[in-house]
Amino acid sequence: MERLRGVSLLDEETIAKVARDKSAGTDIIISALNIWSLSVVSMPWFHADVHAGNLMLLDDGRVGFIDFGIVGRVSPKTYNAVNELSASLAAGNYEGMAEALCNMGAADEQVDKVQFGKDIEKVMNRIGGMQADVTVGVAADGTTMGSLNVDETEITNIVLELVDVTEDNGLKLPREFGLLVKQSLYFDRYLKILAPNVDVMSDSRVALGGQFNGATADGSSVIDV
Repeated sequence: MERLRGVSLLDEETIAKVARDKSAGTDIIISALNIWSLSVVSMPWFHADVHAGNLMLLDDGRVGFIDFGIVGRVSPKTYNAVNELSASLAAGNYEGMAEALCNMGAADEQVDKVQFGKDIEKVMNRIGGMQADVTVGVAADGTTMGSLNVDETEITNIVLELVDVTEDNGLKLPREFGLLVKQSLYFDRYLKILAPNVDVMSDSRVALGGQFNGATADGSSVIDV
């Protein structure tokens, strides 16, 4: 066990700090996302419950992860399919996303990938419309304060909706994919709060798919965690 000294990633102190310095929010969330992504591709297990209470901004500026009560493991098949899925998502190719999910899951019969792609597009539009409420104000003593509300029920419902869409199209996805999607939705919310101008698909500071500053996630990269 290790004592981590700090506050929740989205504690009022953190939100207030970001309100005063926009670049601080960008540095914080990109660091957290890169650490988590590295764990997905290079560690035996990844943290599968990254709600705001389980991510901490430490006193020394690092990001801390606590409560590993839920973890996941990504098989090579799922990892390859997730890379295909990410590329299709970046291109807005929903039929390509359907193809990637078919490569990941098990189908009892031939999947209509055109229709599947249309169903995925509807879910993605729902994801794009999700919002997190952030309030920043000034206390009586002049201190900047902040508060946050992330609807975890809505995130869970989106995951269940995606599962329903895949099953309705005759496909069963592995459990680890659902865990990955839920954590990605959490990070999507945090990005909209802390770094709304960051595009994770094109920003060179964001390391997805195991690529960290030109290095692969084989242990050769060093991340200050």
